[in-house]
Amino acid sequence: MSATTKQLDYASVPPRASSARNIRTEIVPNNGNTFNLNNTVIFTLPSNATNSFADFASSYIRMNISNNNGAAVNFEGGGAPSMIRRLECLVGGQTIFSCDAYNVLYQMHFDLDSSEQFRSNAGARLFGASATAVGEAVAAGATRQVCFPLALFPLAQAQRLWPLIGREALTIRVEFDTVERALIGAATNAEIVLDEIAMVLYQVELGQEVMNQVVANSGGMMRLAMPSYQHASATLAAGASSVAATLGFSMSSLNRVMVAQRLQDVTAANVTVGNRSQCNLTQANLRVGGIQYPQIAVKDRRDQAAEVLAEALVSQRALLSYGHDSSIEIGAGFAANEPTGANNANTGHFLIDLDLESQFSPTGAIVAGLNCLGQVVQFESSYDAGVTAAHVLDIFGEFTIMAQLDLTSLTWSIAI
Repeated sequence: MSATTKQLDYASVPPRASSARNIRTEIVPNNGNTFNLNNTVIFTLPSNATNSFADFASSYIRMNISNNNGAAVNFEGGGAPSMIRRLECLVGGQTIFSCDAYNVLYQMHFDLDSSEQFRSNAGARLFGASATAVGEAVAAGATRQVCFPLALFPLAQAQRLWPLIGREALTIRVEFDTVERALIGAATNAEIVLDEIAMVLYQVELGQEVMNQVVANSGGMMRLAMPSYQHASATLAAGASSVAATLGFSMSSLNRVMVAQRLQDVTAANVTVGNRSQCNLTQANLRVGGIQYPQIAVKDRRDQAAEVLAEALVSQRALLSYGHDSSIEIGAGFAANEPTGANNANTGHFLIDLDLESQFSPTGAIVAGLNCLGQVVQFESSYDAGVTAAHVLDIFGEFTIMAQLDLTSLTWSIAI
């Protein structure tokens, strides 16, 4: 055995614990106590908190969901987070995150990145998820407690804690969808009651000596780079065989674009948010400032979606990760053409994911996504034959946002 193994390295020892403590707090909404679907819940986090930082990767929303209808309702397969239509985060009047159709984006990632085992075990217990496209039920007259993290929330993906020492408070707005889209069943918005809502937030409070070191190492500015999302939409009309949608994206680092093709008509008894169609797609690409990305369009030559899925896994950095967990083949599978969403067997999980990062580094890189400031960004797709029913295309751009806290003025600035 080599004498240089870690088991015989007596010089390298971890430092003693720094002076800090972890505090579990509960932030209640500041705009009410009881809500219904199609309502907005607003959380305002503390500001001017001495030496304190928020750990959003360890924080979650807790609430009760009561069904006052005479029949059971079901979550969609992704559980309670699929009820959120829009998620917003602001600081000092500046927008960090504002994503419409958040539930569609969440369900795409949940299908692509979660295993059936997680969905039917921890996911089911925590927030009503399921290994099928139809989630857990809330019986007539019953109440279900759920706890879920804010997946895809920039501050949870920042790889740094959010400083609470600034003068400007952080505001998080959670806007719930209408019952026809949020749940499966015949209930009305008023019959679904949300109460005992709180954000369970973990705060790290540093000792003054450690805080002084953090401030000294920051060079007068605390910077957090994190992924954020912007939503655009287009319509694929019945009988149409192509789409050319101008997206309105304008950011310095556009990293990837994800597309969901969903039936335009909404049926309360069907899966709506998580039902995605392949639509006989033949090819898809972006066009930025007149230049096509990727240079060779992604094609689906036999309506079997293998190439489309391969490109999605490239974008996920998971093409060679044979242990990568996903559940895109549940129900009607990834390549379902125009599934109705009537039940699990008729719910599809197709998606398009186009990667724009020229190289990837988990710790950041000088060369990152595509600069599209001031340029026209379009999504283009074509289809073998016109679709039978009209579809909505939900198009999401992931980009890098920079939040900076000036340690002199204790004010935030946001750059995209």
